[in-house]
Amino acid sequence: MNFDDTNEQRLLRVLIVDDERMALRSLSGILQSLGNIELHRASNLAEARQILEEAVLDIAFIDLQLSQDIRNRDGFTLVQEIRGRYQTVPVVVSSHSQPNEIREAMKLGAEDYVLKTEIDQRVPIIIKELRHKLELNQELLDLRARGAPDSNLGLIGTSVAMQNLRALLQRVATADLQEPVPVLILGPTGSGKELVAQGIHKLGPHPSEPFFDINCGALAETLVEDQLFGHVRGAFTDATRDQDGYFTLVRRGTLFLDEVAELTPALQARLLRVLETRRFRPVGPTAREQFFQGRIVAATHVDLQERVRKGQFREDLFHRLNVLLIRVPPLSGHREDIPALVQHFVAGHRKPLHFTQEAIEQLCRRPWPGNIRELRNAIYRLAILADSERIDAEMLERYLPLESNGAPGDVLEELLSHMARQLLSLPLPGQDRSHVITKALVLEAMEQARDNKTEAGKKLGWNRKAVERFLKNLDDSESGEDEDKGEPVV
Repeated sequence: MNFDDTNEQRLLRVLIVDDERMALRSLSGILQSLGNIELHRASNLAEARQILEEAVLDIAFIDLQLSQDIRNRDGFTLVQEIRGRYQTVPVVVSSHSQPNEIREAMKLGAEDYVLKTEIDQRVPIIIKELRHKLELNQELLDLRARGAPDSNLGLIGTSVAMQNLRALLQRVATADLQEPVPVLILGPTGSGKELVAQGIHKLGPHPSEPFFDINCGALAETLVEDQLFGHVRGAFTDATRDQDGYFTLVRRGTLFLDEVAELTPALQARLLRVLETRRFRPVGPTAREQFFQGRIVAATHVDLQERVRKGQFREDLFHRLNVLLIRVPPLSGHREDIPALVQHFVAGHRKPLHFTQEAIEQLCRRPWPGNIRELRNAIYRLAILADSERIDAEMLERYLPLESNGAPGDVLEELLSHMARQLLSLPLPGQDRSHVITKALVLEAMEQARDNKTEAGKKLGWNRKAVERFLKNLDDSESGEDEDKGEPVV
């Protein structure tokens, strides 16, 4: 079989899972001979799960019988898990001519199958077809991107976080699916969730269709059902004619439900029905059921799973929305993009601004609890108020002062909550995690205060004696650990 030159072929990231060592080695050899293949090998379910946590895949070859025990279902479990994690990654299953097993795997989400006796002939064909399909998808993506005025879709930055976000957005938007699948966007306020939603729409199959941005928290409770689903004549006193709602007007476009966590329980139930049946009924006793053609993209800055635990958000609706998940990072997660963002926002003003290196460095160090939106507003403020086009550190302090008491209450609370989640997710040593965190704060305060306990106490809100007492206990604790590995003293 004649394949293209490997230098011109795109890299394919392939997962192989097979408990038979010889079969694993044989399939690896076939794939490597095709060129430009990044292989990930696993011999059991646990190893495969570890790879899924760490790698991005283009295709997976799964042996259905991952054990000598014929009752073992690990191969089928893995097919389901890969389909749940990667909706667009083809899964190819292999088997020793077991039609019932193959049929079941196909129902679970496998796209193709290979008999063990035909691997030499079938695998090269499958890889060639996959490369061709990916090339076509990329050409389609390029055409759509060229049709948009901004190929970055407004997502500015070259950091790893932003590159990963754009790649995931493009993959979700161009996925070849039988019907539109919901997308859930999670991220803090001001991080760019709406831009991500617009990007999904622009790169999707129907960019010329409507895009409706609906803030669920801003809709009047008495009118929200009518606005979303419409009404028929006579539905209420002032309903003198039929009126279409957003679910009708959007046609094959995108309905962006921002702050979806704020929907009332009744509307959560109606939205769930639309997602399950793709049908809805306008308000009014004579209304007929209509078919929903569009795509739902939902977003929120709150922890939806926590809302579910508290009974404030339907668990079944959460799982219906959480089919394709996109997490938008806070600005603190990609500070290296701040210079590019500043340049982008400056370009939007007639007044040219020129930042000194010291001013840029200071902007990069600031906390930005309001994320990209807060940075954008800061640049706008400078463009209007600054009496010079040259922006240095002194001018930043004059027009963008850091309040001595910190950020406004709600923003500060959000920032602290985000920091707390990050800290609790770290593999901190010892059982007393709060002690480890407090120790880090105290030592950082001491370093900033150049070992001046009084100044360190001011930063911490402690008096000098409290700082001395903590440091003494810390010394005693660490010396005790060296002697008997005892528990630390707090």
